[in-house]
Amino acid sequence: MDGQAMRKADIEPIKLTSGDPFNETVQELKLNPIASTECRKFEVRCHAGNAGHLEVASDSVSVRIGQRVHNDGKEEFWSSLLVECKEQDDGSLAVDVVVFHPDWDEPLRIASIQSNPSDKNATAAAVRCDFEQKRL
Repeated sequence: MDGQAMRKADIEPIKLTSGDPFNETVQELKLNPIASTECRKFEVRCHAGNAGHLEVASDSVSVRIGQRVHNDGKEEFWSSLLVECKEQDDGSLAVDVVVFHPDWDEPLRIASIQSNPSDKNATAAAVRCDFEQKRL
């Protein structure tokens, strides 16, 4: 069985405790440690309180987190954090952490975490962290 078929076989519904009739079940992909590592470059484990949780593996990930703010006389959600994970052109993997603020003209990248799992002979650290702030 290939990785795609194994992932399909592991999908089970999650029962939510919320009373929202539109969100009574959510499909969850259970991570399978036996599945080929070629079909998953990143994994996400998200726990969102009583709304449920998600555990998936994927070739890329983008997670945006918003929070309630009071802005221009009204309450709204402001997307304050973005975590973006993707494979680079050279085959390395990068996780970028970006913050947003209503008073800023541009978002600010506060971290970039990189790895190169395909370089089996690497003498450098398995994970490299760059905390230099960069306007995007």
